[in-house]
Amino acid sequence: MGVVVVVLVTLVAAALSALSAAGEQRAAARLAGRRRSRPQGPGAAMRPATGARRIRLGLAFATALLTTPLWLGSWLVDASSFVAQAAALHLGSLSVVQPLMVTTLLFSLPLAALGTGRRPTARDWLAAAGIGVGLGLVLSTRDAAAAAGSAPVGGSLVPVLASVLIAVVALVVLSRGRSAPVRAALLSVAAGVLFAVGAALTKLTADTAVTSGFAGLLTGWPGYLLAAVSVASFALQQAAYTMGTLATAVTAVVVVDPLVSYALGVAAFGEPLPAAGLPMVQAALGMVVLGVSVAVLARSPLLQPAGSGRPEPVAPGGQGGRVGAGERVEEPPYDIDVIVPAAHARYPGRQPAPCA
Repeated sequence: MGVVVVVLVTLVAAALSALSAAGEQRAAARLAGRRRSRPQGPGAAMRPATGARRIRLGLAFATALLTTPLWLGSWLVDASSFVAQAAALHLGSLSVVQPLMVTTLLFSLPLAALGTGRRPTARDWLAAAGIGVGLGLVLSTRDAAAAAGSAPVGGSLVPVLASVLIAVVALVVLSRGRSAPVRAALLSVAAGVLFAVGAALTKLTADTAVTSGFAGLLTGWPGYLLAAVSVASFALQQAAYTMGTLATAVTAVVVVDPLVSYALGVAAFGEPLPAAGLPMVQAALGMVVLGVSVAVLARSPLLQPAGSGRPEPVAPGGQGGRVGAGERVEEPPYDIDVIVPAAHARYPGRQPAPCA
């Protein structure tokens, strides 16, 4: 019964997470579109995007999100998802709870189809079935002992977490100067890694809250590090939302989070690996099937709203229309700098693709 409770609570957390992600992406994309469409003064397009200006504009964008009812409501849903996930992590293990959070994508599909009149394709159903098969293969290798709550292994937790956080910094640095789709993917991967770290810290914090109460939370370091990781993962995820589609962000996060969480569970919490031989092959095959199915399902037409394609290229200084042969055209920037209206003044028709 304990494993059943962990599974049910985790599924509730996944459903709430999908609802929150859809709302936050829509709010961020709409806000970015409104800021792009504002007319700019002469010479605005040549204004340098200095570091201080990026920070100032980023703070302005975040402040604007905090006054958006849709985003605030989605954040409250996200908070509810966090509570449910914390309860599941306290009762169960990282290697069980986090792979089950992959079902977030399954819950995202009906949200994306809501009000569009579109239905899942045969490929969508096949990918959804693949997610079920992949989860079955992975979780069937976890016995009752592996699914139960676990404590961190002495001496290994801090070095493991530090190594993972260094990898996140490397991903963010690597994303600089890349094209918008590549940068969105790299930032989403970094966010996925941070979500896994956050899950491990959430488990530690929930355990501390149960055993030591509020006083233990104030005197322990996991809660403070969890707050910092949460802010960083939020910033990376919002940046990815403004540069890419919901499918891109969700794919990277949903694939990376369980993989890193599984590794953290084994390396830092002493959760056992599957037995050598067939169970190990079964777990590896399940992860592959899961990853491929997630990648396919995230690119479902249901997650690609009508009119979300790339805009028609606009000639420099032109008024729209197709570009003639041999004419050089710059691609519009898809960075977090979407909050810099001047950067998009030459592409007034480009609007973000909100979640359907």
